[in-house]
Amino acid sequence: MKIRSGQPCPFLSSFFFLYPLFFTNTSLDCTMGEKGQLPYRQLFIICACRFAEPICFTVIFPFIVQMVRDFHISKEEDVGYYVGFITASFAFCQLLTGIHWGSLSDRIGRRPVIIMGMCGTIISILLFGLSKSYMWALLSRSLCGLLNGNVGVLKSMMAELTLDVPADQRARAFSLLPLMYGLGSIIGPSLGGFLSHPVTSFPNVFDNRGALTDFLLAYPYFLPCFISAAICSVGWVFGIFYLEETLGGLEAQKQLKQQKKQMNAHPQEQPLLQQHEHTDDTTTGGGYHTFDQQEAPKPIIESPPTLREALTPAVLAISLSYAIYAYQVVFYDELFPIWTASSRALGGLGFVSDEIGTALAYTGIMTLITQLLILPGLVKRFGLVRLYRFVLIVLIFVYFIQGFIRVLYDVPDLEGHVGTKTWVWVGLILVLTLKTMCQTIAFTDCTLLVNNCAPLRSLGAINGFSQCCASLMRTLGPASCGIMWSQSVAATWLPFQVRSHITWTFLSLIGLVTFWTAQRLDPKHYERDQLDDYIEAQSDDDANSHSSSDTAVHRV
Repeated sequence: MKIRSGQPCPFLSSFFFLYPLFFTNTSLDCTMGEKGQLPYRQLFIICACRFAEPICFTVIFPFIVQMVRDFHISKEEDVGYYVGFITASFAFCQLLTGIHWGSLSDRIGRRPVIIMGMCGTIISILLFGLSKSYMWALLSRSLCGLLNGNVGVLKSMMAELTLDVPADQRARAFSLLPLMYGLGSIIGPSLGGFLSHPVTSFPNVFDNRGALTDFLLAYPYFLPCFISAAICSVGWVFGIFYLEETLGGLEAQKQLKQQKKQMNAHPQEQPLLQQHEHTDDTTTGGGYHTFDQQEAPKPIIESPPTLREALTPAVLAISLSYAIYAYQVVFYDELFPIWTASSRALGGLGFVSDEIGTALAYTGIMTLITQLLILPGLVKRFGLVRLYRFVLIVLIFVYFIQGFIRVLYDVPDLEGHVGTKTWVWVGLILVLTLKTMCQTIAFTDCTLLVNNCAPLRSLGAINGFSQCCASLMRTLGPASCGIMWSQSVAATWLPFQVRSHITWTFLSLIGLVTFWTAQRLDPKHYERDQLDDYIEAQSDDDANSHSSSDTAVHRV
């Protein structure tokens, strides 16, 4: 049987993939879906796997500073450097192994690589919770980056699952990956903040419990890591029992589409007495056939091309754009809390922690709205490349304008008072709305563009390569942002209006460079039917091989 669904409203359809979990059919037909429909069941399983990992990744952020302090390895002013090494070690190690995990998934399949990656995440986060020294914490965090290349592999799986659906539906499917990351990034820090030092925070629950209390006092950061590992284990179990392999499904889709083309082209050549696969025949249990039927051979998966062959000019162009875009995003993410928390005398907004948290929570809500309601319609109307270029242009001006929001302190509020935050909040909300919408759209567009131009048999390697490019920039971004902000604030020889805006101007220039890279993208390489191109290429190869064999026969 095949899963069929109606046409719910756009918002509900984004969550409607939950229901097919309760169907037991796990055939390839069910996995791949039908023309114009998303494979809801597998999307749910992929989201379950993706949701678990960012919890393990972000759970350490609330307590990492205190953990490094507890190691007593440096003075207070140097703690930030040691924290930076731990947080950057994950991205650096992912840079080293991302391509290899992706290439491995092209050869042995997506499913085993994803399951191994989740297992590595579980082990590494448990080891991190047992850290009693700085070196142990650094190595366990590095281990997480070395053993997990799932981000690129999940993108490859998503691309293969949505080859035969419209562009707007494909955009909705791909938007689920950053959505799951965002949701996991909310739960992870919450666990890390509330469950670290549990004996002190919850004495009624964890005090006077004998060996358990002694263990949690010796390892005060183990409980949030353990809960995160437990949640990731649930996703791991879902992957083991329900996650379908998509690498072989590519060949099945190709054969199915070729059969449909042949039937449409020569309907008169079909056998008169032909029993279709899904025809019910309770009397004979299989129907009558004029000729003996043999079971169709399983599709043979050809070896993927080498990485050098897969890195076409189109792939390199979008990977460069994706890398620079990742740099501007991580630069902004590092700059925003510094800028909002800094005093007005240093060019900041002078916000307190709960105000910063409110602003970040608003961006999370806007991310959700953009991914579920806004992005699919824009992709359908404007196309991927045009939309990507447009949002990059908007971001250039958003970055430049955001630095001037502090001037709104001088604008009288509705009661005529100067120095209040009324208009500052209005300006900040407007800028954050544009920024969040554009960044969300650009990120999903980048992911789709990478997958659209990649050779289908090298999706894992190409996604791993693009993820390595992004990881490199995520390693460099935070450090460069902190250095630039500190140096610009200390440059008292410059006028205040100039030095307070240096960092935002630099970010705008990075946005301009990103737009320049987007201008070099040729839409014909990125907005095409990959499956048709793949079938045509295979047909050409088959024709060439047949012609070569015929020539050899004639020579004999």
